[in-house]
Amino acid sequence: MSYRRRGLRWRFLFLYRKWVYTVCRFLILLLDCSFVHDKASGVRKEFLKEGLVNVRTLNMTSENAFPALVDKLSSVRGVTIIHADGGHHALSVGYDEQAAEDLCNVLTTFLFSDWLFAWLQAALNQEYRHLSDDEIEYLTLVLVHEVRANELALGNRSFEEWYARTKAGMRTVLTTGKALSMEGVARFRLRWFLKSVTAASRERVQQFLLDREYEESVAMLRYLLETQPETAQELHVFSAPDRVWITDATGRLVRDREVTEAALSESTVDLSSEDLAMSILITRSPCKIVLHDMNEGAQWPSFAETLGRVFAERVRKCNHCSTCQQLKQAQYILPVDTSNDYRLKRNH
Repeated sequence: MSYRRRGLRWRFLFLYRKWVYTVCRFLILLLDCSFVHDKASGVRKEFLKEGLVNVRTLNMTSENAFPALVDKLSSVRGVTIIHADGGHHALSVGYDEQAAEDLCNVLTTFLFSDWLFAWLQAALNQEYRHLSDDEIEYLTLVLVHEVRANELALGNRSFEEWYARTKAGMRTVLTTGKALSMEGVARFRLRWFLKSVTAASRERVQQFLLDREYEESVAMLRYLLETQPETAQELHVFSAPDRVWITDATGRLVRDREVTEAALSESTVDLSSEDLAMSILITRSPCKIVLHDMNEGAQWPSFAETLGRVFAERVRKCNHCSTCQQLKQAQYILPVDTSNDYRLKRNH
């Protein structure tokens, strides 16, 4: 009987100990879970306080400058990037009411800077495939600068007006909408703006091509000049609105029949007096040229400017000498003394 009681006692102690162990383990797990729950609950409460209760979600797409958009949004306080898909140029952001105005400013500025640059660069690449990447980038930078500096006619509105109008639309989307397409905003709100920028871009490209052709021509003329030995001559070049002529230091008209005949034989179009004068000057390669510019209002590139670019330090302007004034009064009719071998009468 005593053995039986002793066995029951040990069995009871064993079960009691196992039960205590189980209870303790359960309490430990319960405490751990409670700690984790409290921590998660705190984060969730924090998130609910700043997120689900007062935070809106906005889904955005941008085919142009998407990495720049993600980078700019990631630096806005109160804005959280929930998801970004670079392959589809889409992202979702969460933002609280206090950050809505900052987000509106960032999105509007992005549209008129990074987005506009990328859109314009892609359009120029598509239309002018013969231009290099550096040339396209240069033209794009110039155009974006002119747009933001209000130097272009933008559909009867200033840049500031376009910016304010677009910003107001952005603010409406952030208040009421859940989706935003940068390309959609551009097509809907900036249609005439983009048309004006496109027209200006074509004008700038044409001017750029003319500038490049002019620079190549100047470089060629300088190369030809360098092949000619410099001579100890002083020549006077008179540039009037309708013609150009050359005299020596004594006033005698300079003519070169061989140069004229060679130029005419090589040219397929009618040569102007400017072309013949430049050919004679390069052939003679004088050490000093006095320029009498009586056509200062000439369109670019004027003969006087080209002469200065080609002959550089050899050219000196007369600074409105008495001969120039006399020629202006005579409506640029040369007072030639035919008795003295076509000598131009000069007063200096």
